[in-house]
Amino acid sequence: MDPVFTIPYPEYAVASQLSQYLPAGNGYAIFVPASRQQKGVDLLVTQRLNGVTHAMSIQVKSSRTYSRKSPHVRARRPFNYETWYNNFDAPPEADFILLVALYPTGESSARHSWWSQLILVFSHEEMSRFLASVKTVRGKRDKMFGFGFDTPSRIEQTRGDQLRRFKDYTDHLLEQRVAMLRDFLTGARAVGAV
Repeated sequence: MDPVFTIPYPEYAVASQLSQYLPAGNGYAIFVPASRQQKGVDLLVTQRLNGVTHAMSIQVKSSRTYSRKSPHVRARRPFNYETWYNNFDAPPEADFILLVALYPTGESSARHSWWSQLILVFSHEEMSRFLASVKTVRGKRDKMFGFGFDTPSRIEQTRGDQLRRFKDYTDHLLEQRVAMLRDFLTGARAVGAV
């Protein structure tokens, strides 16, 4: 009998999306650590070029998506979906941190609801700066941060910003950052700023 190895769904969702943008036919491969206790790394992405393998390590963080049936009276910016992530320290082992949220697409049948993934990509440096800025209105470190959206066409920070600016993070969506990931693997290590 073969042993069975499973990974958490958020990591599977990230690996599945990455494999569409970084296909095996172009020399990319996605690996999962054999130990679930591997500190700071949930996925390893490689590309083999001219006999040399380049790699990047990824940490995956996930959030439930909270849907609003109707906007709360006190909400300054009511969104259909909101995420809440626990604050954390960016692991030094991770080159990139990907934030994942699952949300209902609105499509359903008598037996199924369809869900989609929202994936935000941060370099280690970007995430470190972002997490350092996650504060309450009174200026203390907030234990959580979050993003709100109606559709993936606009993602705004809804919690963890001391000034409550509703900063736009749409440019951090995975599909917007594929070139940055490819550049990292090929050695062009210039990574965008928050």
